[in-house]
Amino acid sequence: MSDYFQRYGVTIKPLAEDDLEMVRNWRNSPEIAQHMLDQSYITAESQRKWFNGLQNDESRAYWVAWFKDEPIGVVSLVNINRTEGTAEPGMYIYPQQYRNNIVPFCAAFILNDYAFEELGLTLLLGKIFTDNEASIRFHEKCGYTKVAQPLADDGKQLIHYELTHANYEQAKKPIARFIRY
Repeated sequence: MSDYFQRYGVTIKPLAEDDLEMVRNWRNSPEIAQHMLDQSYITAESQRKWFNGLQNDESRAYWVAWFKDEPIGVVSLVNINRTEGTAEPGMYIYPQQYRNNIVPFCAAFILNDYAFEELGLTLLLGKIFTDNEASIRFHEKCGYTKVAQPLADDGKQLIHYELTHANYEQAKKPIARFIRY
């Protein structure tokens, strides 16, 4: 991947060592951690070990999302399977002022564009806790369709979603017309 990818007023840059402490603090904040599948506290040592494990791992990619020259969150693709054409996207926006407006759509759209156009993937797979109503609405507005609702390991209910490139492009059109960046 090049040094960055830019669309919709958002730039994504590969996660770098200098970003680790900022990202760890974001990820450990209660408002972010409560929506993660793994909600355990992340130490500096475990963060560094995780980051070192990302090097040369083609099944996982993490970027810091920037908006107006400010780092605002993390976007990722995990379980990337180029043979199957699938991956599981992830995203969180840390500053509160960017969470309840068009900016999360901009971040999701750049990640989806990268997955479908740059990596050539054909299907994105999402998992959302049933009590995360905002994320459910967000995913459905982005074109995801519900495919299953199994139990998570800790007993919390998860909904499984899928996003095809065609469904994404169709869902993106009415939202993207409001993006002015």
